[in-house]
Amino acid sequence: MPFLVGFHVEGNDYLILRALVAKLLAISEDEIVPVDIDTSGRGWDFVLSFIPNALKRFYAQCAQFAIVGVDNDGNVDLDRAGVNEDPNHPRHDNHHGAVLAGCRYCQIMQAVAQVRPQLNWIPKKPGGTWPILVAVPVEMIETWLLILRDGNPSFHRRPRSVQKQLLYGRPVATRSEVLRVALPLVQNMTKDAANGLARVSPSFQNFSNQITAARAAICSTADCW
Repeated sequence: MPFLVGFHVEGNDYLILRALVAKLLAISEDEIVPVDIDTSGRGWDFVLSFIPNALKRFYAQCAQFAIVGVDNDGNVDLDRAGVNEDPNHPRHDNHHGAVLAGCRYCQIMQAVAQVRPQLNWIPKKPGGTWPILVAVPVEMIETWLLILRDGNPSFHRRPRSVQKQLLYGRPVATRSEVLRVALPLVQNMTKDAANGLARVSPSFQNFSNQITAARAAICSTADCW
């Protein structure tokens, strides 16, 4: 039986996250059927403001789990600036255990916590335990891919604009480029490569840990009715 998965992310990033989830769950990518990914809107404000509606929709459709994600979007050359993060885009791992107002990961987690009690009308899918995964790649999902490709953990310190250029050869990627360039990197990822990425990328380690923790719930029966 295929897994219905709700993706509330930007643009074509759901394709990359879908491939990553399949790898981490050790299932076929074809077993993951994305639902409701075509809602119009882009950018951080849209992702954050639409979380309640998106999660209610995924829950009502009996999605096995949901993923809410957005790039961190920092665009500072950290080595040149001599800092550990873009001050306008704080990295969650740098304040682990504390809630920071400007942190995208913190804001998503707060929004998820607020909507969970409202996911209460399907007895076999209690909102309190329904898996909702949060993905905030630092600084961007292309960072994970560059590290996979070249094994260089320092990519996370490069400006966002530089990373896009390094991966795709241009500052913006089309769907066809995501399919041609990004997906093969994930589809060819070995378990050792995934573990290596987790060791050097706290944001990927966080995402991987969430999948591991939710594995039993994700792989259980999807019968809602």
